[in-house]
Amino acid sequence: MEEPFKKFFNFPHANMNGIVINTGGISQTEPNHIWGPGIRTYYLMHYVISGTGWYHVSKNQYQLKAGDLFLGYPNEVIYYGADIKNPWKYCWVGFSGLDIPGILKYTDFSKKNHIMHIEDPNVPDAIISLANCYGMSMVDYFSMLGHLNNLFALLIKYSKKEQPQAVRNIHLDRAVAYFDNCFSNSRMTIEDVAEYAEVSSNHLYRLFMEAFSLPPIKYLTQLRIREACKMIRDLPTSPISLIAYSVGYDDPLYFSKVFKKLTHVSPSEYRKNGAAKS
Repeated sequence: MEEPFKKFFNFPHANMNGIVINTGGISQTEPNHIWGPGIRTYYLMHYVISGTGWYHVSKNQYQLKAGDLFLGYPNEVIYYGADIKNPWKYCWVGFSGLDIPGILKYTDFSKKNHIMHIEDPNVPDAIISLANCYGMSMVDYFSMLGHLNNLFALLIKYSKKEQPQAVRNIHLDRAVAYFDNCFSNSRMTIEDVAEYAEVSSNHLYRLFMEAFSLPPIKYLTQLRIREACKMIRDLPTSPISLIAYSVGYDDPLYFSKVFKKLTHVSPSEYRKNGAAKS
């Protein structure tokens, strides 16, 4: 059984991901123990491991039991207390940051609904594992962030809301990754990309049109010319023919034709003008 403890965290680099982990802990409370009324400057989430208690927020009072989560929003007046006969044991985590509202919108929590019920031991495990992390290093921070993300994933998993589809399809992601890593291969074909993405060429075409309003071949061409522009800027002494080869064109003359069509200047003029146009 875990010993009661409470921790506060202050990572100087915590804002880098838009998520700040403020506090965490676990406690077996005394009968009739009450916190508040009071406010926190961060989100505070409790999970009831055993026993019972009550939570008061926004003029509403909830009777809570094992498996219940209750959330307090920043600068919101809350108070809560343990049952006099069967005091609760709970764990908690406090967090803040610009990313939090966007995450919580996929859960059942809102300013009008402060309660969720999840009977999954992975929920308290994630909170307790987070609070058990020691140290103030980047490794510690990202370990804690991993546990918090696991908690968010569980909240979303058990949400009654219909979850939106991912913005990008996994097949599209694989295709984009293939282009990004293999654009210098002059022998690449769209069929190669489709095979790697595990879709047909026709389906790949539809994915790119939906995501970028471009067919795959034009996406590849634009990618190659963007990379060529970078090389011309960054490698002022490299021959144009070498740059053409580096971005997937065996024929420098054809490369120059494509480059001018997209940038309205030849590669040599682009270099001469100090890459002022693109």
